[in-house]
Order: sequence, then structure tokens, then C-alpha cells
Amino acid sequence: MARSESGVTCDVTATEVNCRNCVKRPPLYRVCQRQGTFVASTGVLVRKMACDRIEFHANLCEGHANGENVGDGDTARCTNPSGQDGICINIKECPILLNMLRQQRQIPGVADFLRASACGYEGTDPKVCCPGLETRPTGAPPDNSSRVSVREPVGLPDISECGTSFVEVEDRRIVGGYPAKLGAWPWLVALGYKSSPSSDIKFLCGSALITRRHVVTAGHCVHGRKDLYIARLGELDLKRDDDGTTPIDILIQDRKVHEGYNPTTFTNDIAILKLQDDITFTTLIQPICLPLPPDIRSRDFVKHYPFIAGWGSIHFNGPSSSQLLQLQIPVVTQAQCKEAFKTFSTAQIDDRVLCAGFARGGKDACQGDSGGPLMWAKNQRFYLIGIVSFGFRCAEPGYPGVYTRVTAFLDWITSQLM
Repeated sequence: MARSESGVTCDVTATEVNCRNCVKRPPLYRVCQRQGTFVASTGVLVRKMACDRIEFHANLCEGHANGENVGDGDTARCTNPSGQDGICINIKECPILLNMLRQQRQIPGVADFLRASACGYEGTDPKVCCPGLETRPTGAPPDNSSRVSVREPVGLPDISECGTSFVEVEDRRIVGGYPAKLGAWPWLVALGYKSSPSSDIKFLCGSALITRRHVVTAGHCVHGRKDLYIARLGELDLKRDDDGTTPIDILIQDRKVHEGYNPTTFTNDIAILKLQDDITFTTLIQPICLPLPPDIRSRDFVKHYPFIAGWGSIHFNGPSSSQLLQLQIPVVTQAQCKEAFKTFSTAQIDDRVLCAGFARGGKDACQGDSGGPLMWAKNQRFYLIGIVSFGFRCAEPGYPGVYTRVTAFLDWITSQLM
């Protein structure tokens, strides 16, 4: 038992949180794991977290944070649950975890990650081990009254608000693509390139919408491409106006290629684009889900048949398709993929990629499909598991396509959502 500032005791051995009781008394279950003074005003924050089944246990009790004294003084270095180095700071100053708390707390496993990231408090605010930040200068605690506001991340959609196709996507495990239906892939975005003010826009890469402001694509679609100009959403046929769509073109405000991207080996082939304006979601424009749930994040997807879709070339060095095409392809083992590309010295096949395609060839992602999504469905909800990266020609027998494995870059993706 522990006692709060107001004199109310809490049973720290309780294993369930009763949200009805949360409203009636300070929700200190599993929070005070030792005798100590509990900051009473923190109860408001903890009450909401507890009712959402997110409790920063053992870290809101005064003077205690995972065995270290990290109060309002110097910033401490720490290691987060993923093994990444970070610093212990106010959660309001950590965009990655603040975004998880606000937008993803209903996703299984996120609550556990947040609890394990807690490392103390700052006034009444929880502190968390925030990865990827430089250590703050030591010295006097910051003056909250004059603190500059930190940019807040653009939140990922709730798991119930992403990955939904408003038409039935036919399960056709065949070698060969076929036209997509209107609304089948509402997160698919075509990237347009414009070499000069007077030149026509050429759509050369695909991408996938993940928030109201962000799309994910391949690093090679962005690296060194000053001509990258717009993102087109809600499109079906690039050359027709009578296809039932009302696509919108949005300028690209900012771009971020992964710091480790290598244009020779195509390693870390991923980039985030921030659009100039917020997107209004419609039945034809929706975000795809990131594979954040632990049971999806841990899959290798071998022998599954995810979808690809795009406006790429119909065959190697052939004409592009103005109509959006889709197909399903089988994911193959890493061993099979390494064997296929063993004679290519620059092809690096490791845990950052997955490979998919038919052994006999016939159909695959091709030029123009680069950056587009590899999409896997669970319970009628689609998740972004891969990004079209590279291959040998197109649909060449014995050579699967290589895709950036999104689950290997989830922390990086969420850290870019500003």
C-alpha cells in the first residue's frame, strides 16, 4: 500500500484497472510500487492514462525513476525498451512518444512500451526515455514560463481509421496484373516530377499516405531529385477525366530521405514527404495503417500474398500504364532472395528488406512502381509492409522484387512526423 498526498491509499498489487473506480478515487493501482509521496495533481493525468490502460507505473512516485533519481535537475541519459540510447525528458518534448500516447495507445503493445519508457517526472508531467535526441545542456531546470513551444507531431490515424478499402478487393493469386477498381487503394499517391516551369508533369514513382500530411516512399524516388514537385491523391487513371475520380494535386513542403540511404546498394531505401496542406479524408482518399501491432510487426510474411499497385511500366523498358494496376505476389524467404541476387555485388539482402514475386516470373513491380506500397491485409484492414525498392529487370524468372521492410523502420517513420 502507498499513501497519496491527500491521504488516500492505493493497492499496488491490483492487477486490473476498473475505470469506474478511476473516477471515484485517485487511480494509483500499480503506480506507487514503494512507499513515497505521490504528487496529487498528477492524479488527473494518471486517471486518464489508467482508464486508457496506460499507466506510467513506478515512475510518478516522487524521487523514483527506474532506480535513479532523475527529478527536475540535470537531464539523464537512458536506454529505451528497444535498446536505443536517449535522454530522459518531459514527454511533451518527445514527439515520438507523445504521438504514441495521443494517437496509438489503443494498439496492443503500445501501452507496455510507454510504461517501460517512463523514467521520472518534471513537475506533474511524466518523463520518458526519448531516443534520437541530443542531451540537453546541464544546469538549472528550464523556466516553464518562458519555454518555447515544441512542434507537435502530425498524429497517425487511429487503428480504426486507416487501411480501409471501400470496395471489395478480389483475392486473385495469379501471375499478371489487372485493373484496380475505383476506391480500392485510397492511400496510393502518385509522385509527379517537373523539370522546368514550362514542362509537363511526369508521374514516375508511387507512395502511400499515412497521415493527413505525410506519405512514405522509396529513398531513391527522392534522393537527388530536385524535380520532385507534387503528390496526386485519389487518382485511378492518369490520362482520363471520366474515370469517376476527383484527384487532388498537393505541393510537397518538405522531404526526408533516411540518413543511411545508399544509392549504390539501395540500403535504407525509404523517405518521408510532408505535404503542404492537410488532407481531408474521403472514400477515395484514406491513409494506410502502419504495421505497429506486435503480432504484425514480428511477422516475416513468408508465403503470404500481399498486394502491390501502381502506374508503372507494363514490362521492362516498356510504356507505363495510365490506369492503376494491382496484383498479388508471394513473399519468399530471405534465403531464396539471397540466392537469387548472390551474383549482384551491390544487392544487399538483409533484415531491412523483404522479397516477393513468382519464381516463374511474369509479373512484378516495374519502373514507375518504385516507392509504391506492398500491402498486406488482416481482418479486412490493410497494412503497409513494404516499399517497392529494386529488382532485376521486371518479373524476370528466378528474381523476386526487393522491398524495403517497413517494420524495420517504424521508429524512424514516427520520428519524422512533424
